[in-house]
Amino acid sequence: MTISIFLNGQNCQQVIYTKEDAFEKFIVDNAETIFGANSIYVDMKHKIENSSLGGTIPDGVLIDLSDLENPEFYLVEVELQNHDFRSHIYPQIDKFFDFFSNIIERNKLIEKIYSIFRQDDALQRKLKSIIGTREIYRFLKETLENSQNILIIIDGAKPEIEDKMKNRVDTWGKWVNIQIINHFKYENQNIIIADPPFQNLEFGDIAVSTDIEKSEPSAYTEEFHLEGRNENVRKVYNLLKQSFLKIRSGIRFNPTKNYIGIYIKKQFAFIKCRKRKIIIIVLLSENEVKNTLNSQYHKIISHSESNQRFWGGSRNNPNCAVEIYDTEHFDEIESLLQKVVENNEES
Repeated sequence: MTISIFLNGQNCQQVIYTKEDAFEKFIVDNAETIFGANSIYVDMKHKIENSSLGGTIPDGVLIDLSDLENPEFYLVEVELQNHDFRSHIYPQIDKFFDFFSNIIERNKLIEKIYSIFRQDDALQRKLKSIIGTREIYRFLKETLENSQNILIIIDGAKPEIEDKMKNRVDTWGKWVNIQIINHFKYENQNIIIADPPFQNLEFGDIAVSTDIEKSEPSAYTEEFHLEGRNENVRKVYNLLKQSFLKIRSGIRFNPTKNYIGIYIKKQFAFIKCRKRKIIIIVLLSENEVKNTLNSQYHKIISHSESNQRFWGGSRNNPNCAVEIYDTEHFDEIESLLQKVVENNEES
């Protein structure tokens, strides 16, 4: 697919990749730009033997450290749009599912990644600058055990991938993410178009809608979101649900792939379940939330203007997020939910 980009009235030249190796090198060279400063991309294709990991050779592994309490691990497959899905892309991704299910192969990969860090001073320094005094091997092991994702980087839309993600909820829908990367040149400058931006990867390119009739139709369930979560997360989710229903019996829950929407006539809160915590996004200003959570026990996450829009808010109708790890000071959370519901009914 050819795209036209204009900068200061000048047409930028799109770089069309005809060889996968060249596209892979471009991703490696620009990994920090594409994935963010708090990420580490490890080029694996030329550092791992063909017989390793049950014949499964990812192009790279990506560790997203933007949330240090919940780092995310990705096996990365770099593809060209013109590659055949059935014979080329599908078999490789299918092997990744088997790999994630095999603890022996997962441990082999941890050993391999650890040896790469030991031999690469620059990689090691960057990781240590982010994780501090944590021991590298243990950090890698815990990250892979707690987070298992697949990222397909491709230079154009591939409907077959999106169809699999919608129709195979237990595998493709659970583990696979897709990001389209396009490269343009303007004089001596590189321009990179990422769709979606990495920070919004899990939600694709569709902003969350407060209108329940326009939200993502879903075959997902609440149990899908709670699978593999620790006991505190399950307990917190059940308490949140009970509290909402105690406030208004007509409140409903709308599980989609990446969040559970809370709604009556429209969605006014969103729950994301992580391994060790729950994040609840509420349509209230940060100051309103701070005034309710007086103990400062629960962390409040500010939203940028783009995140405001993403979660269905605006400058006049702001939102923010709260992290909940356990049931301590849950009376404050209940007060917050009461305020969120009342605010929704007034708007």
